[in-house]
Amino acid sequence: PPYKPWMEEKLALALFHHPILEKFWEHELKPDTFDCLRALIPETWILDPRPLPPSAVIPGLRHGNRAVSDWQWLGEATQKERQYAIKVSGFSDQAWGSRGVSIGHDMSQVQWKEVLSHALNRFETSPSILQAFHKGRLVVVEYYDPASGAVVSMEGRARLSPYYFVNEGQAELGGVLATICPKDKKIIHGMRDAVMAPCSVMDSPASS
Repeated sequence: PPYKPWMEEKLALALFHHPILEKFWEHELKPDTFDCLRALIPETWILDPRPLPPSAVIPGLRHGNRAVSDWQWLGEATQKERQYAIKVSGFSDQAWGSRGVSIGHDMSQVQWKEVLSHALNRFETSPSILQAFHKGRLVVVEYYDPASGAVVSMEGRARLSPYYFVNEGQAELGGVLATICPKDKKIIHGMRDAVMAPCSVMDSPASS
């Protein structure tokens, strides 16, 4: 399993978007925190295979412009409709470092159906989530290339990882790590081709 499995637990992301819990989050979180999390956390659903009553649907999930009551319907989705990611959650050796992540539109329909069925079948021992896929914006980063001995630039997509430390009972931001992967990669992680660098905050130049 991951070194800290509770930090790889993704089921909470689905709970944040659950309509029944919306009032709870609004009450427990500050308005700016709630709005920020709602904007940052993609729509997320727990891949629970238990059947729903005939009158029930999966909240917020639509396929072919209709509500969904059976996960298997998604298995028939076209490549354009498969803008989803399936991720293994929690206490599993597949729940970290890009392991156990499948991008729907980056695989064939046969592969997609197999991944979806496998995720549903292992719910009792290793649950997974379904997440709406959002492509990150492109950024340009410069890095030292040891092969050429020169500083070169790369266009890619970035992931920012903040690190907090508890000091005298208060959580303080200690730093932020940027991981930039080539733009053709769907999953951002510390791969061989990635650029990993610390971040700094710079004041915007005063306008003249």
